[in-house]
Amino acid sequence: MNLTHHLLVAESLRGSLLWPSRLRGQMLLGAIAPDAHTEVPGLGREVLRPAVDVVETVLGLAGPSSGRSARCRAFAVSVVAHLVADELTRPHRYHLPPHAPTGFVQVPDADAGAPNVLDIGPIVRSLIRERSICALGPLEPAAVDRKRWEAVGRWPLREGDGHFLVVEPLASVVSECAAEALERMYRCEAGAALLGSWRA
Repeated sequence: MNLTHHLLVAESLRGSLLWPSRLRGQMLLGAIAPDAHTEVPGLGREVLRPAVDVVETVLGLAGPSSGRSARCRAFAVSVVAHLVADELTRPHRYHLPPHAPTGFVQVPDADAGAPNVLDIGPIVRSLIRERSICALGPLEPAAVDRKRWEAVGRWPLREGDGHFLVVEPLASVVSECAAEALERMYRCEAGAALLGSWRA
């Protein structure tokens, strides 16, 4: 999965949990956070790719900050979703149709309410406005902040506005990754507590 696809998983997860739009920014930052190791010299990918339980590892890396506020909890949940998505999609289990190699096809705004149609504007605005406040082990918030510009520069996010159809099989893969991330969170006591206490 690429950065844009991870953002889709975070959006799917937020929708499944019925979390408010005020948490979108931190969820989007959490969705790109594991790839922000590229912003830190000497920090390898393996630090953020656990070989053991993903949920417990992420909560350990996030430390006390993951329980402090709804925004930090939302961030941690999206980090889990990113790692689960990577695990499920490596090696590639899906091939996008030739007419949509990125997984998106632009559609008229009139189709905005159709299934699997994504409104790019709110995602881009949330990514640009939000500042990372959560650390992830050796990964400081500033590194995640820097990484978001790479995500914003990817198509179709760089278009800034418009509605795009998420084509199959990507739409189903995104949904599967979000569902699996939720299941793993609920399997772990600390993960379930994280999901159940966001209003606090």
